[in-house]
Amino acid sequence: MRELAHQHAGYVTDFRRELHAHPELSMEEEWTSARIARELEGLGIPHTVLQNRGIVAVVDSGRPGPRLAFRGDFDALPLTEEVELPFQSQIAGKMHACGHDAHAAMVLGAARIAWEQRQHLCGTAYFCFQPGEETGEGAGPIVAHLKALGGVDRAVSLHVNGAYPVGSLYLQDGPMYAGATRFDIEVEGVGGHGSRPDLASDPIRPACEILLKAAAIPVNRHDPFATCVVSPCLIHTGTKNNIIPGSASIGGNIRFFRYGDGPALVEEIRRLAGPTAAAYGCTARVTGGEQCTEPVLNGPASAAWGRALAADLGFSLIPAQGPSAASDNFAEFLEAFGGFYAMLGARSELPGTSGNAHNPTFCIDEGCLEEGLALFAACLFDFLGGKE
Repeated sequence: MRELAHQHAGYVTDFRRELHAHPELSMEEEWTSARIARELEGLGIPHTVLQNRGIVAVVDSGRPGPRLAFRGDFDALPLTEEVELPFQSQIAGKMHACGHDAHAAMVLGAARIAWEQRQHLCGTAYFCFQPGEETGEGAGPIVAHLKALGGVDRAVSLHVNGAYPVGSLYLQDGPMYAGATRFDIEVEGVGGHGSRPDLASDPIRPACEILLKAAAIPVNRHDPFATCVVSPCLIHTGTKNNIIPGSASIGGNIRFFRYGDGPALVEEIRRLAGPTAAAYGCTARVTGGEQCTEPVLNGPASAAWGRALAADLGFSLIPAQGPSAASDNFAEFLEAFGGFYAMLGARSELPGTSGNAHNPTFCIDEGCLEEGLALFAACLFDFLGGKE
C-alpha cells in the first residue's frame, strides 16, 4: 500500500494543485466537475456525471464481492487567499480554505490505483466526487444514485486537519461531527407610537422571551443524554426609539448528535413560540429543519477496521477526544450505508500559514496526500479482497 501510494503521490499532488488554483463556490463547480470528469475519461474509468455536477466513478473487478464507496468533496469558500504559493488561487475572492481540493485529489488517486489494479480485486469500488458540501448540498443525489445501483456495503471519507501532524489520524467510534440545521422565527405584532403601547402589540417582548426559551431547550425540554446546542444568533427589529415595530425576527442554528434531533428541536421551538407570542397579542411563525445535515456517526466496527488499517500503515492514532461541533454531510453516506469518517493530519509548518479551516491563511503539508492515499488503498484492497 505504501509503495502504491508513493508511486501515485506526484499525480495526486499535481492534480490537487490544479484544483487549488481554480476554486469554485458551492453548487457553482462547473469547471471543477468537468475537469474531474475529463481526467476520469482520460484514465478510461467509467463514470456518471449527475445533474448537480456530482460524479460517481465505478471500478468493477468483474468478480463477485462487496461494494465500497469513497467520497471526496470539491467546493471552495468565498475567501481571498493570503498564502503565497506557486499554485495560489487564481480566482479573486475564492479559495480552497477547507482542503476539499486535497479530498478530491486523493479520491481520484485511489480511483486510478483501483483501475490499474482491478485484476487483484473482487467486487466493486465507487469513487464519489461531491459538490456543495459547504452548503449542506450535493451528497443526497450521489447517495440516491448509489442506492439505485444497489447500494454499497461501506463508505469511507477523509478530511484533512491542519491541527494534527502529517502521519496522524483521528478516528473514533460514534459521533465525529454534529448534525446541523437552522431556524428562523418571525414574530408579528401591531406597530405604534412609543407613548401608547396599549394601542399596539409590541413584538419585541415576546421575541425576547422566545429567544431565551429557545436557548434553554437543551436544559429544560430535551433528553439530557442526547447533547444538543440551540443558538439564537441574530435578532432584528425596530427603526427608531419611539416607534413600536410591527415585527421582529430571530435566526439561529442547532447542533445535535442523534439522528432526527434537528427537525425535532425546530418543532420544539415552534411549540413554545406560538403560545408565547399569543400571550402578548402577537403571532409567531417558525421555519427551519427542512434542510438538515445529520450527525457524522461512525459505526464501531467500521471505525475499528479503519484504525487497524491505519496502525498497520504506521499512522499515529490520536486518542478519542469527543466529537466536533462542526458538520459534514458525508453523514448522509454513513446513515445510508455505514462506514467511517476520519481526520487526516495535515499540519503545515510554512511561516505565515495556519491549520485553521475557513481562514485565508489555511494551508496543508502536501505530505498528507500520500498518507491519505495509502489509507484509501489499504481500505480498497482489504475490503475488496485480493485475487491474483
